[in-house]
Amino acid sequence: MIDLFKGELLRFRLWAAAAFLANLVVLGFLSRMVDMAQQPVFVYQVFGAVYALAGALLGLYQMGSYRKPNQWLSLLHRPLHRLRIAGALSGASAVLLLAATALPIVLVCIYQDTMTARVVDLRHWLLPVAAWLIAVSGYLAGSYAMVGNRRYSFAAFLLPNLFMYAQASGVAMLGVQLAVIAFLAAMLAVAFKPDPSAPSRNPLAVLAVALPVQLGAYFLAWMLGYGVELLWTVSGTHPLNMPTPPKGGYIEADRAEGRDMLLLGIEASRDPQAALWREQIALSDVYTTYPLRNLPVQGSLTNLSPLEFGDGENNLLLVYSHDRARFVTRGLRDQRARGELGVGEKQAAFPAPTMPYGATYLYNAHAAYQYDSEQQRMFERVRLPDGEVMASPPAPAGDNILVLSDRAAYFYPGREAMNGLDLLQPLMRVAMPGPVGNLSRMDVVELLDGYLVSYTYTWGVWSGELQHPFQQVLRVDGQGHAHEVARRALSIDLPSLYTNRNTWLSPVLRAICLGAQDLFAAKDPLRAKPEPMPAPVLWLAGICCLLSLLGAVWVSGRQSHSPRGRWAWVLLCGVVGLPALASLWLLYPRRETLPMPAPSAQPVAA
Repeated sequence: MIDLFKGELLRFRLWAAAAFLANLVVLGFLSRMVDMAQQPVFVYQVFGAVYALAGALLGLYQMGSYRKPNQWLSLLHRPLHRLRIAGALSGASAVLLLAATALPIVLVCIYQDTMTARVVDLRHWLLPVAAWLIAVSGYLAGSYAMVGNRRYSFAAFLLPNLFMYAQASGVAMLGVQLAVIAFLAAMLAVAFKPDPSAPSRNPLAVLAVALPVQLGAYFLAWMLGYGVELLWTVSGTHPLNMPTPPKGGYIEADRAEGRDMLLLGIEASRDPQAALWREQIALSDVYTTYPLRNLPVQGSLTNLSPLEFGDGENNLLLVYSHDRARFVTRGLRDQRARGELGVGEKQAAFPAPTMPYGATYLYNAHAAYQYDSEQQRMFERVRLPDGEVMASPPAPAGDNILVLSDRAAYFYPGREAMNGLDLLQPLMRVAMPGPVGNLSRMDVVELLDGYLVSYTYTWGVWSGELQHPFQQVLRVDGQGHAHEVARRALSIDLPSLYTNRNTWLSPVLRAICLGAQDLFAAKDPLRAKPEPMPAPVLWLAGICCLLSLLGAVWVSGRQSHSPRGRWAWVLLCGVVGLPALASLWLLYPRRETLPMPAPSAQPVAA
């Protein structure tokens, strides 16, 4: 095993050295131009995709060179267990990927930490580990794609895609990556045998291979829905491509200007003041607020946007440090460290990672701040009540300031906000009529004695997480008392069976995907729970499961199964649905049958 491990290291040493140098040169060049630790999440995603591709190419080439029949038999007919052989090959590749992906990042971190005044937190030292794990997951997927049965081995590439949608952050994200690697390693161990095309008889091994295949069939069928949208677009009947969207639908609500949205909301209102409000809306400015979808998280490996801003008057660059919970300052010209900056005169630590927006304003999950360049201090301007988190930073709303939390909208005095630096006290609080995770927009117009507020809930319609979009308009008087003026249901514009195809294709796989997305993740107050499915969707899901069960009875009867294994597959197809039937057809070839011999002619007795 050790000799095989060393042989693989020597075999790919030049390729690993070239990849190491290329990675180091690119990272070194970019680090001279920009601060690589303060890039937006898209930059990290691009690098992660490159590392995953490099690992996949290594796995495809390495296993592809051994997968030839003669070399495969020679490889496995060694005095070693097959798993030890697989461990030697995979272990050597993991070491090569460690040198090619993680080591250059470590060197860049050392350079930034020791030779520059840039911020390097503990979370940045975890980036090499994350890059290595991403490359290893790509390698395992490529290895399985080459070793496994070509009819379904492509499904292994679906598992690393979880990194794009996982809600975990920081060390928890490393846990997600390790879970994917463990699953891919189990799949490779199942397929690494003298006859990789032979289906396994171990139930756990069958499930380990069948689940990715079912997920692949599930996502392929789901993606075919975009072909239907393409036909709608070509024929000119797609609601998104119509010059005038359907009346009363969520597409109209998303496209409408703030003034039009308020007018649509009170169009059917019977309030005696509705006519006066229409005149005031036509003459006044309407302010539209879109809620946040993510907040900066403590210890996150990536940034939603760079946590830095500049103070040109004092020649300073301020960068937030997760470890210090303060902003670290350095000179814009000489790039030398100047000190740290907290909140107020006491330079207190920030309660959560703080993100700049605008010229001198900042916010985190609990409060909003203003930076004063003359005093070079941070002043807390808005503080949310305990248990609430920021859903939208302060924004103008007429003469006042509007702040959105996950539970309510707060109005603060605009004059005090402009003329002072003290902590603001809210003038009024308007509770939300629904979860902020489904809120797509909030439109506000200032009246003579209060506000007219419109909440539009359409976020999640496209993915089937919101089944009943609506708009609600509230009248808020000068004392902060709110009462409902109008409420109207919004149509979905697209057929419900189309928007909910991820459910009726397989409710079980949808639940597995949602669970995998939230693996090791903390609760996000800015996300809403999916609403229950409509009855027609559930009925269609049941019909699909029944058809899958009947199809499994027919398909498994033409394959080689033990009686217990066959009926276990029939039951699994009945529970999971059509993707399980597709996996049954892909995993097991049709049973071979010998042709019946032709009857020989019998002599006729005289």
